[in-house]
Amino acid sequence: MKIKESDFEFFKKLKIRSAIDLALLLPKKIENLNPSKNPKENEICTQKITIKSVSSRKNQLFGLGFCEEWQENISFVFFHPRAWHFGICKVGKELIFNAKLSRFNHTWQFNNPKILTSFEGFSPKYQILGLKDTKIAAFIHKYLNYENLKESGIEDK
Repeated sequence: MKIKESDFEFFKKLKIRSAIDLALLLPKKIENLNPSKNPKENEICTQKITIKSVSSRKNQLFGLGFCEEWQENISFVFFHPRAWHFGICKVGKELIFNAKLSRFNHTWQFNNPKILTSFEGFSPKYQILGLKDTKIAAFIHKYLNYENLKESGIEDK
């Protein structure tokens, strides 16, 4: 397997010696970031919300929004919000939330949601200290191919 000089350190961190090792590198978990069809209590859901109101109180940012897909009012709460949260949570803005969903005061509520830029499908999480999951996935896509596997000793059938 021919590796670029700049990628060699990355392969050393992953302890990979061949394309077979790279093929056997499995994620610890896979996150589903597809839009949820229905709200499900105590499960992680992902959906686009249009913000209708926002307020804050004692290290918490509260909001109310509407989900077109579910045709439901949705509340959300961020615990220990940063200035970034206050800047992005504006009335009328559409955000994609990913978080555990629960019922609170007869309303669906996202608790401390992750804000996504798009629905990202299935996202592998390798959980290797000091290495980003996106970079690992890019290296697998780049180096895991037919030629490298054949060079590592895998036979054609």
